[in-house]
Amino acid sequence: MKKIIALILCAGTLAISMAGCGYTDALADNSSSQTETTQAESNDATADEASSKKFDNTFDGLCNYFADKEYIATKDGKIDEKSVTEMDTSLIGGKNGKKFTTKYGGKAVTIELYEMDTNSDTAKDIIASIEKDGTFTILDLPAVTAYLSDNGKYLMIYTDESIKEDDAEDDNYKHREEVIENFKSFNK
Repeated sequence: MKKIIALILCAGTLAISMAGCGYTDALADNSSSQTETTQAESNDATADEASSKKFDNTFDGLCNYFADKEYIATKDGKIDEKSVTEMDTSLIGGKNGKKFTTKYGGKAVTIELYEMDTNSDTAKDIIASIEKDGTFTILDLPAVTAYLSDNGKYLMIYTDESIKEDDAEDDNYKHREEVIENFKSFNK
């Protein structure tokens, strides 16, 4: 009975976390209340200078790589901890998870990074779903678009409500594609 109650509480916590992760994030509607963060606007030359090989193939290494690439908010050269939310990873079979809030092109962006427990059956199911159609579902929530790193250890959810999928020339669209490409190839 205790296990059932614990499972229900855990599922509820992740459901609330995941519901706030990708859809109409309060951050997108209330960007004026954000703390000052470094804009993740960098030109292609600067973005290409950071090489994932100089970062450890760990979850912290991935987060530091994203900070170095200026994909997530930084302050004084380090990850701006005010822009970070620790995520519950139990329902996706993860080991670690963080949600980063930032801006690109003046628009609110949320990047969630997760380290998957590749020995977990839950993680294997989530990974298989993403490999099949680029999405996964938890509980009765809508499907979430996600990306897997080529090395199979990490999962990313990238949310920018301003992107129009039919406008590949939009700067925010191009930026998202760059982030996805660099995420996938991290320590390949």
